[in-house]
Amino acid sequence: MFNQRQTEILRFLSEVKFARLDQLSARLGVSAETIRRDLKELEQESAVKRVRGGAIFSGLRANEREFVKKANSNHLEKSAIAAEALKHLHDGEAIALNNGVTSMALAHAIEKSDLSLNIVTNSPPIAITLSQNDRHRVFLTGGYLRKHNKSLIGSVCGSSLENFRVDKTFLSVDGLSVQDGITEYNTEEAAVLRGMLRIGREKIILAEFGKFREVAFHRICTAGEIDCIITDWNITAQEVAPWQEAGVQVIAAPQLVPDF
Repeated sequence: MFNQRQTEILRFLSEVKFARLDQLSARLGVSAETIRRDLKELEQESAVKRVRGGAIFSGLRANEREFVKKANSNHLEKSAIAAEALKHLHDGEAIALNNGVTSMALAHAIEKSDLSLNIVTNSPPIAITLSQNDRHRVFLTGGYLRKHNKSLIGSVCGSSLENFRVDKTFLSVDGLSVQDGITEYNTEEAAVLRGMLRIGREKIILAEFGKFREVAFHRICTAGEIDCIITDWNITAQEVAPWQEAGVQVIAAPQLVPDF
């Protein structure tokens, strides 16, 4: 999980592409040694690349982060996004929900709600979570079980999705930018996400601020093919503007108070 200072470093580097160590130190009001530690941590997450005298923004990553690392990062942001997404659901609706940590957060929120929904998912863990509530009808796609994250993928999964039409598709994704669109690391996961987009009347992306301007290996769709992004409170009006120009609504979930 990136701290507030590291988030600001990422935001600044995404704009200028390269910054010197002394620039970052002066901008954030901390020592050069502190900046070095931050850059080392950010480089370990492939968010930046350290070079002599500074760092450059590294938004493109061909390799997928370990699923355990995803699950253990940005808990408050994911919970806030899930709580906001829940507000956009209505009783009796049909939805598609892909595998993902933020999707699982939404599944927990749905399970605790008073809603009665029809839910299509390629995630056995999400299906099990939602089945705890008798009000929901849960449809699990077929497919090959991917051990990395316990999702169902492959041609059987794609064929299953073709049998459904839903009011809203909610996707937890790996990267998004106005220029490069919505992206995903794994080839077969990307195919599943495209299938889920096709069956949804309204297409909603669930993504923490850190996913913005990160570009994964496979493009799912262009920016203009989605309707809405639900993100967290870290996003700024300046960063929202290009998405609005592309016709995409961006909703920032309010910050949650940690529950210690």
